[in-house]
Amino acid sequence: MASIMDACRWIGTDENYDSPVVTRRFWVSGIRKATLFITGLGYFEARVNGIPVTDACFLPVVSDYEPRDLTKFLYPLFDHTTNRVYYYDFDIAHLLHDGENLLEIRLGNGFYRQTERCCEGPVSFGTSLKTIYRIDGESEKGTFAIVSDGSEMQRDSEIQSSNLFRGEFIDFTCELQNEKPVREIAPLSTQLSPAIGTPDRVIRTIRPVLLGEREGKKVFDAGENITGVVRLKTSASKGARNVLRFAEECRDELTLDFASTGAGHIGASGQPQIMEDVFITDGLPRVFQPRFVWHAFRYFEVEGPFDDVEICVIHSDTPVTATYESTLEGPQFLYDAFLRTQLGNMHGSHPSDCPHRERLGYTGDGQVCAPAAMMMLDSRAFYEKWIQDILDCQDQTSGHVQHTAPLMGGGGGPGVWGSAIVQVPWACYRQYGDVAMLEKCYEPMLEWIRYLTTRCEDGLITHEEEGGWCLGDWCTLEPIVISPTYVNSCCFVKILLIVEEIACRLGREEDAARLEAVRKETENAIRRQFWDPAVGHYDGGRQGADAYAVWCGLEGEAMAQQVAKFYDELGHFDTGFVCTDILLEVLFDCGHADTALKLLQSRELGSFLYMKDRGATTIWENWNGAESHNHPMFAAGARQLFTGILGIRQRRGTAGYQDVIIRPCQLPAGQRVKGSLLTPLGRLTVELDEKNVKVTAPEGMRVSFADVEHACCKVASGE
Repeated sequence: MASIMDACRWIGTDENYDSPVVTRRFWVSGIRKATLFITGLGYFEARVNGIPVTDACFLPVVSDYEPRDLTKFLYPLFDHTTNRVYYYDFDIAHLLHDGENLLEIRLGNGFYRQTERCCEGPVSFGTSLKTIYRIDGESEKGTFAIVSDGSEMQRDSEIQSSNLFRGEFIDFTCELQNEKPVREIAPLSTQLSPAIGTPDRVIRTIRPVLLGEREGKKVFDAGENITGVVRLKTSASKGARNVLRFAEECRDELTLDFASTGAGHIGASGQPQIMEDVFITDGLPRVFQPRFVWHAFRYFEVEGPFDDVEICVIHSDTPVTATYESTLEGPQFLYDAFLRTQLGNMHGSHPSDCPHRERLGYTGDGQVCAPAAMMMLDSRAFYEKWIQDILDCQDQTSGHVQHTAPLMGGGGGPGVWGSAIVQVPWACYRQYGDVAMLEKCYEPMLEWIRYLTTRCEDGLITHEEEGGWCLGDWCTLEPIVISPTYVNSCCFVKILLIVEEIACRLGREEDAARLEAVRKETENAIRRQFWDPAVGHYDGGRQGADAYAVWCGLEGEAMAQQVAKFYDELGHFDTGFVCTDILLEVLFDCGHADTALKLLQSRELGSFLYMKDRGATTIWENWNGAESHNHPMFAAGARQLFTGILGIRQRRGTAGYQDVIIRPCQLPAGQRVKGSLLTPLGRLTVELDEKNVKVTAPEGMRVSFADVEHACCKVASGE
């Protein structure tokens, strides 16, 4: 298929330049229309006559850019994936003038040339940065096209080094060489595709609070754990040096603690992974702000002279569309912390596990959080792009789905991680009513299911790729004892149920029958292997094992009652990130909201308020605070604030909130909750206290009540 970029050439730059600038001068007059089509690897910023063409950051959105040797990863892969680079179009007519014009393209390493963090193996795609562009225009004399052709020039810049995991070194005193010709490079083995997804932007700014000064370093508090950069203003003399370091925690009031952001990892340079920016000024008044990195932090220190400082919060431009106000402390904290954590992990239109130490689009973490994120954020375009990443990273021969998308290595397991190829499109359909997404993903789903059947022994999933991991649940409160085979097999049953339903909706009844037969076989195998009638538990009832059985349809109300009794007595979560979401769903769905609320209100180790009581504003990777303090996976159950507590549920067999059933929980005495969701039909609001429930619904939405014990139930028309 012909592309607008077919006549253009990729332009290479000097391998020694960390952030080169490519320039092209051209002459035009009498401009009526002009469009710039452009991309760059890893990141690009384009200016025409010194003016930026967009306010978006970190373009293009991250993807599996071009082929690499996957066999050198920490967990070797022999898969054949689809490679893709996204390009953008910008209207630049208003930036052009008669006569000579200048196009400048500044490049940054991004994920494309990431050589410092080496924990997953050599994940870098290339050794030099590249760009490709085309200008299509119309002038008084007719149409014209200016394409990248190798006539461009390149130069080094004041950004002397740039690495996503470390930071930038910006030196305005360095001696830069004159421009020189760009490098000739061979065409890339990749697909150039029009941009989709949601770019990053500076969303807001924060004035940090100065905590004090220690050993010449001023220490600041942002007041919350965020992602972004620090913007520094200075009028210091030439050669003055500013060093900024970033952390989520302080060991004491004025000492940063870098442990949770990855300092325990040693990079290729031999240095610990600590986020650090260095600025050297030339004596002119300057505003220093890194261009091609973001950091994840609450606290930061500044060494050296400066005049002013502010924080730029940066993440994918996915506005919050939900509202939630509760007198219950636990649910309110979960709502606030989930949003802050989820947004901090949305960069380059892919959801990461954490925004500092790893920054990987883990399909396990991403799929459990997707329903809540779609529910609460304007994130449809974001997830449509990430679904494409998942499809691109599927092996073209076996159907294997990777643990990260875009593919950057990493461990995981088949039943949870790879099943993102089913769960995320399904969540997209349920939220937006997008049948086209199901149609697009249906055959890849079947390929994934076929792959999983090759990973079974006696009807149970027992392994994945040779030499890799085969996790079940992850990050349980105590050491993991729940069987990975049990977890993966239960998840397999669940996705088979979902794909059966998809098959029926797409008119593929024969597929549905075959899928049902596989599901029944797996269900029987789980019962044979993991059900113990002597104790009345699956897999010993450990770490939510019985909740899995209810969730995937192996058991019903009697088992749910047993699950509720166990957790009512325990009083906190003992589950990993997969089952924490599942447990809340089972408790609310099966009428045990009192137990679910008890868990959400708990302050014990193994609870969300335990995190809050220790200063958390975002969700931790582990219940005990080990490792990252900005990991959304445990908060995936935040969707239950709306479906479980407020009772906003879609009638089975429907999507896009066409037909809504309100089944709110019974609140404790004196408590109130009010929340709203922006649905495809408009805003739906539910107000709830111990006696009354009021619903304000948009026109065209069918609303009914179920199992409601409140004295007054009202439905009002919204806008």
